[in-house]
Amino acid sequence: MISLIFCVFLFLLAQPIQASNILFTDDFTSNNLENWTVVRNSQYYHPEKPCFNGGYPTQWEIIEGKLGIDIDGIACTTEIIPQDLDLAEVNNYEFEFEWYFPISTHMDRNVLIKWQDTANWYGLHILGDKILLQKVINGKAESLYNNWGYYQFEADQSYSFKISVINDLITVWIDDQQILETLDRPPFLTINKTIGFQASSGDIFQSSSWFDNLIVKSLDQIGEKKLAVPLYKQHDPRWKNHEYDHANEWSTSPSIARWGCALTSITMILDYYDIKLLPTNQKLNPATLNAWLKNQADGFIGEGLINWLAVTRLTKIMSDILATPTLEYQWLEGKTNNAVEKIGMDQPVILQLPGHFLVGNGYDYSQADIFIKDPAYNRNLLNQHPHDLLSVRSFKPSHTDLSYLLIAHDPETKVTLIDESDQIPAELKIYQEHINSFENEEQTKVKIIQSLAKPAAQKYLLKISNQENQKIEIYTYDTKGEVTILTLEVTGTKLFELNYNSQKESQLIEITNQFTLLRDLPKTLYEAREITTKYAYLKLDQLAAYAEKDGLNQERYRKLITKTAQELARFIPYSTVIRTLAPSR
Repeated sequence: MISLIFCVFLFLLAQPIQASNILFTDDFTSNNLENWTVVRNSQYYHPEKPCFNGGYPTQWEIIEGKLGIDIDGIACTTEIIPQDLDLAEVNNYEFEFEWYFPISTHMDRNVLIKWQDTANWYGLHILGDKILLQKVINGKAESLYNNWGYYQFEADQSYSFKISVINDLITVWIDDQQILETLDRPPFLTINKTIGFQASSGDIFQSSSWFDNLIVKSLDQIGEKKLAVPLYKQHDPRWKNHEYDHANEWSTSPSIARWGCALTSITMILDYYDIKLLPTNQKLNPATLNAWLKNQADGFIGEGLINWLAVTRLTKIMSDILATPTLEYQWLEGKTNNAVEKIGMDQPVILQLPGHFLVGNGYDYSQADIFIKDPAYNRNLLNQHPHDLLSVRSFKPSHTDLSYLLIAHDPETKVTLIDESDQIPAELKIYQEHINSFENEEQTKVKIIQSLAKPAAQKYLLKISNQENQKIEIYTYDTKGEVTILTLEVTGTKLFELNYNSQKESQLIEITNQFTLLRDLPKTLYEAREITTKYAYLKLDQLAAYAEKDGLNQERYRKLITKTAQELARFIPYSTVIRTLAPSR
């Protein structure tokens, strides 16, 4: 028996904790309002004065077991909220109540679904048979899709209402009949404090609303979170047959349906932040975003790789037009906690799997798995994918600094970026990127991406080594996101000076001084253990440093270094050093 009880106990511990508890209830049998607070009672044109009824100030009151208020004659609004109901940490909840409509149905009647303050709230507005879900952010009415409904009301009747808020999905039932269901979209409230009741009069000068039997319940599964990211599919008939990037040049199946996972994922992110138009005034979707990126010099890298920095540049353009957020891009390691942290800050992320991209829009109660919006597959959780998470791409709402340095090259090319302290920048991110076609029939060529966010304005040393002539693309973005593209084709080993400037175009200059090249060479050879003693490396570097600064005695230093290299031949790859010192032609 004890063993059985212990097993049941362990089973319960392993289950998600469901907090379906009652948070607040009031049947209004008490004739006082000690559990309630009036947060507004003011006229439109004279805010210092309250609502009136019959020529006298009116107020919320409890009569015959119902809470309500009667208004007559002057345009005004008043709101009342539960005193001790805090929904700030509750993501999912529902509340039920009875609503009595006395006198007439042709009156303004309202209930508050979310309430932060008098300038930030969501409400259900009823006039006649029409039901409207309203949303006000910072005093401005915001639009919602599918926020209308109808119900045939009659005067002097009571109706049972139930309203639920689950992961930004707002649903309204009247007498057990679902009336409307709306998915909320940005902008959101900073914090949702509570629910409440609202009454108002305007063009219709009279209003009378009375409420009873309020019950508020939490539906939270402890620790779970989901963001209201819309779902787009790359194989949607509206755009699936559009050519992806310039895929006709490198694929036998060049459509968005085959290649558009990253494209469709970033469309979801932009839509989440209410960026629904492009500079062409076209409505945002994978097809129109694809067309815009194709027309940008920095839109795609290699074979169809989205340049995420071109997307952030787009958000800056649209921010100036729509007042939507500018998004700052950041590459993070492929760890679940990196995704959880960003989602916890209400920032959906793009997740990279081998050859595939998708959106992370939430996490489960244990924060061990990520809810996903997958543009290709019908999967809802990251763990349904058999592959490891490679990286997390975040897009932080901001209005600040979009400066960036990005270098793209083939895996066969070795590119080293060194700052003025003679080090590889600590914040430099280096990773591989490619995409598979849907169902993994093909894949694009792999590119190595090196990216540095908010680089210091300085001279960087860029060392490039190639066996064959290969193209290297360098994208420099200033603080406003404006891009300068520097393209190189290099054979052998060459050094360049990259003058990065966050306020204007950056410049790239090839270093032709043979002694400067020679200074870089011993360091590389020593780190690769091809120079076997530190003394030999330091001796060559010292002579090359003197020669680099002495423009008058170049030939003398050439002979001296050649002689020294001969003396150190058993410690160094002598022929490599001598080739570097060969006179320029």
